[in-house]
Amino acid sequence: MKIDLIDHKELKDFPSGSGIEYFDGRIYIVGDDAANILVTNKRWAPRHSIKLFESAGKRISKKQKADLEATTLLQIDGMNYLLVMGSGSAEPRNTAIILDIKTEKFKTFDTSVFYTRLKEKGIMDLNIEGAVQVHEFLVLCNRANNTNPVNQLIITSPDFFRRQEEAPIDLLDVDLSAWEGIIGISGLTYSYEHDQLIFTTSNENTANSYEDGPIGTSYLGIVENGYRKIWRHKMKVNELIDLPGTYKEFKGHKVESVCIQSERTRSIKMHIVADDDSGESFLFKVRLRF
Repeated sequence: MKIDLIDHKELKDFPSGSGIEYFDGRIYIVGDDAANILVTNKRWAPRHSIKLFESAGKRISKKQKADLEATTLLQIDGMNYLLVMGSGSAEPRNTAIILDIKTEKFKTFDTSVFYTRLKEKGIMDLNIEGAVQVHEFLVLCNRANNTNPVNQLIITSPDFFRRQEEAPIDLLDVDLSAWEGIIGISGLTYSYEHDQLIFTTSNENTANSYEDGPIGTSYLGIVENGYRKIWRHKMKVNELIDLPGTYKEFKGHKVESVCIQSERTRSIKMHIVADDDSGESFLFKVRLRF
């Protein structure tokens, strides 16, 4: 597979881009310490913002932020929602936000019960970084680090937040053994046309889920037959594309999330959001060809 860089820009005045989703001509951008969701058109021109938290500054402090890292679009009961989830790496980060796409009204849920169950299942160093709905499943990703070297997918139901004590939980290891180093998954999306689970990764030299580290190489990963592999014990990755090795514009940026705008028989157009060590946000539009 090959990737073409169509466009890129620095996103002024919006901090720490961590999640990105596309729906009906609109792009929704989330920052892990931002107080708002930024809504733009397909060319990234700002339309408006949706206020989530009260904040005196542009960035919420590390101790107080919800650390919103995982985003996806959900279809529940025939309605479209944007799910935004905190990482769970500290107590203020046990949060899920469900935004009604049509009205832009949202509800906030405490996910402590569900996150406690994940720890009881064996995920001790919790750091939820990716989310995507794949048909009847919600797939979350717990990110690897130097101490916890395996990315794990969490398979549950899209409405888990309504019934946290009984929502199904299955764990699935992501097999990245063909590549060297610790590669942490940072975002997920799914191609219904091609049955591909597509993910972003960012490489940080960090020993745990709370501390940041120096930025390394970011990749775009592809899992073929993604839906069918959900029932396996381990999910094999078919391909990793070295983003800064392919386009210098990605160098120095920590790629955080990806979403699909449109699909054709042999290509997928996507948007990617990234940040850097100073908390600035960057956008990339790419086409994956195969």
